[in-house]
Amino acid sequence: MKLPDNENLTAVKEKILPVLKKYRAVLAVLLAGVLLLTSGHSGNTEQVQTASVDTTVSQSFDLNDFQQELQARLAAISGAGRVELMLSLDQTEESVYAVNTRQTSGSDSRSRESDVSVVSNGSCGETPVTVKYVLPVFRGAVVLCDGADDAFVRLSVTQAVSTVCGIGADKVTVLKMQSDT
Repeated sequence: MKLPDNENLTAVKEKILPVLKKYRAVLAVLLAGVLLLTSGHSGNTEQVQTASVDTTVSQSFDLNDFQQELQARLAAISGAGRVELMLSLDQTEESVYAVNTRQTSGSDSRSRESDVSVVSNGSCGETPVTVKYVLPVFRGAVVLCDGADDAFVRLSVTQAVSTVCGIGADKVTVLKMQSDT
């Protein structure tokens, strides 16, 4: 195989360089596209989508689970004994979704259109874009416990429920549980 001499190389350079300078933006975009296609990020997309789905599931609030966990914690207070708990809600859990709003103005009138923003999950369909979750607001609590005749136990239980639920102590009632005998 014969190597090209310097005269042939300079002639090729003189022909190619003006073309490269003229189309350098197009070539840069093509090169970036080829790099993205060959980088192999298709596997990571599924993990990100799964993580976002798991996040929305973990944000869900279950009142029964919350009551049972708080009830177990209250039963661990010294002198409380058996505990039963009932919480009342002022407002339930709420999800706030992102909304696309379009406003058009004509010569005589104005109109406004809104729709919920959604994200496609591939084959699973579409899910709305959640901006924030609003947790439930508690109205009050009734606690029945064996040790409610002791003022210290009543105070401890009232403070615990008030702190965890974010309600005032005047919204928590602690009563003596009826004995089984």
